[in-house]
Amino acid sequence: MMIVKSLRRASRYIATAAAIGLLAGSAAVAETSLRFAHFSVVDDPNHRAVEALAEMVAEGTGGELSIKISPNSQLGGEVDVVEGILLGTIDMAPPSAAVLANWVPEMNVLNMPFAFRDWDHYRSVLNGPIFDELSAAAASKGIRLLGFMTSGPRHIMSSMPVNSMEDLAGLKVRTVQNPVHVATFNAFGANATAIAYPEVYSALQTGVVDGADAANTNYYTQKFYEVAPHWAQVSWLFYTNPIVISERKFQSLTDEQQATLLEAGRKAGQSQQDDWQQSDADLLSVLQENGVTVTAPDPAPFRAAAQGIYDEFLTTDAQKAMLKLITE
Repeated sequence: MMIVKSLRRASRYIATAAAIGLLAGSAAVAETSLRFAHFSVVDDPNHRAVEALAEMVAEGTGGELSIKISPNSQLGGEVDVVEGILLGTIDMAPPSAAVLANWVPEMNVLNMPFAFRDWDHYRSVLNGPIFDELSAAAASKGIRLLGFMTSGPRHIMSSMPVNSMEDLAGLKVRTVQNPVHVATFNAFGANATAIAYPEVYSALQTGVVDGADAANTNYYTQKFYEVAPHWAQVSWLFYTNPIVISERKFQSLTDEQQATLLEAGRKAGQSQQDDWQQSDADLLSVLQENGVTVTAPDPAPFRAAAQGIYDEFLTTDAQKAMLKLITE
């Protein structure tokens, strides 16, 4: 009888210890969910990149970190989302360098008109020393840079043909919510108006603006061609979308989780650059098949008109040093 009681006590002890062990194990691998907001439809290189990022992070952390994606401006426009990151209501996003520059002025070096000669030049810069420079600048403002996505070279859509810079005179053109973009289009002769990205289609449709800028890919995926069927290939800017996370959230993670995010962010960004470049190349003919009128204005007058933007907005030694990283 004594032996039976001892065996029962031992069984209860083992069961209790096993339960405690299971609870401890669950706590050790407790999942942290990161809220990722972006501004593109799901049939877009940006969404594919975020899905790939989520897979790499989940695999690299053994399921400890997961990323919940909210696409197509479900959580607001770019300004709303950056404010959410700083407030802690959103964890991650790829806002444009144009919008991010309102908090991290050093990002404006990426917004300079005609700073990049072509895709090869642009991508060599993004994946070179400027990443570390901009990462340090962003971290001091409460934002951690994880990688660079792109929205490609920007062209001009409009409700009437644009065959030369002179055709922009007096046109109301939507720009990103950034003073560099506003000043650039004013220098081109347009009347620039900063409008949030989710409102662009309706602004074109209702005549609030006569035109805007975009790349081949989002001009197509957002169906802007339906309300602005004229497409002037200007390539006035290569548009950059830094992948960012709140610095506070980043610092709350383990060293291993941080390393995984940094590695996955760089890889996802570089893969997205491949995807977007190919998408832009493939879609120009598709746009023409959908009735878009494509023009190719002489870029020289645009370049000349934009020269003063550099002197106006790159005023510190640090900003000029970063510009040197681009031009050299």
